[in-house]
Amino acid sequence: MEFEERIIRDGNQIIKGIFDKYYSTPDYEVHFNTMTGLEVLKGRNNRDPFRTELPLLIDVGIMGSCLNSCSFCYQGPETEPHMTFDNFKMIIDQVKHHTNQVALGGRGDPNLHPEFKEFVEYARDNNVVPNYTTSGINLTDEQIEISKMCGAVAVSDYNKGFTFNALRRLMDEEIKTNIHFIFSNPNYDKAMKIVNGEDAWKGKVDISRLNAIVFLLFKPQGSGKDKPELIPTKGQIKEFANIIFTPKCQFKVGMDSCLINHVLDYSIPNKIQRMAIDTCESSRMSVYISPSMRMIPCSFADHLRWGVNISQFEDIRYIWNDSPNFINFRKIIKNKPNKCPAGL
Repeated sequence: MEFEERIIRDGNQIIKGIFDKYYSTPDYEVHFNTMTGLEVLKGRNNRDPFRTELPLLIDVGIMGSCLNSCSFCYQGPETEPHMTFDNFKMIIDQVKHHTNQVALGGRGDPNLHPEFKEFVEYARDNNVVPNYTTSGINLTDEQIEISKMCGAVAVSDYNKGFTFNALRRLMDEEIKTNIHFIFSNPNYDKAMKIVNGEDAWKGKVDISRLNAIVFLLFKPQGSGKDKPELIPTKGQIKEFANIIFTPKCQFKVGMDSCLINHVLDYSIPNKIQRMAIDTCESSRMSVYISPSMRMIPCSFADHLRWGVNISQFEDIRYIWNDSPNFINFRKIIKNKPNKCPAGL
């Protein structure tokens, strides 16, 4: 589709934007800009859709192993073969008319996958925007060139030389660059400095060029399951919630659904912010697919309890809409929107 300007009315709210991808059902309509990432999901008949008929975002675990061995990694030390390009093509071919974005991930840096370029190109060629997160370790010029096809690249905040080097090189190429920051007990003070507008990186990051920082709740799973000391306290979450909707930093701020679930216990966003956030979207508007092609409501949910083998059905739509695992996961969210079925 070509880019066109549209005015979207939803109750008293009016959103004006330029979009090139559009999908409509009797229950909702989706407008998406594949260049800026602006996405508007609008329910029909003044109803906010609880779920979509296919995911709008797919977290695709293309990496089966990692070289970094982080002590807190929620994926744990287990390894498996990387996802094949043919399997990735199968995913995109089934969902490209509806899915707007794929987040390339898994265990480790997706830019180290031998077919990283092919994954990114195939997604873009099919009007699905690829994004990925990297540690920044051993980031090459070729990988940076490939990253220009992505909607955004996030660098995990390890606060190391490779972190700052990757941020600088990506921003030098005018790639939309974010920082992923784990909100944990030991990271609390730094998180508060960031939202209070302080330079928490002491000049090592050009914050004038930084697109956003996304706070990710620490997950006590995998390698981190025996580290309760990393779990943020209720008091820390409450203090963070008191300022996160009025941050003083000069870049955009975001949170994953896991953290927003807890933040909403202590703070109320304004109307505009409310339109831009949601509680858990897993099995409703987003999904995770592992390197071995298990489709799971989210990457943090138990893969054996909630996962379904795509190869068994070869039909993502069926698993999404009719699998008992996904139906039961959605029931938990519908009954208690702020309750995490994965136990986080």
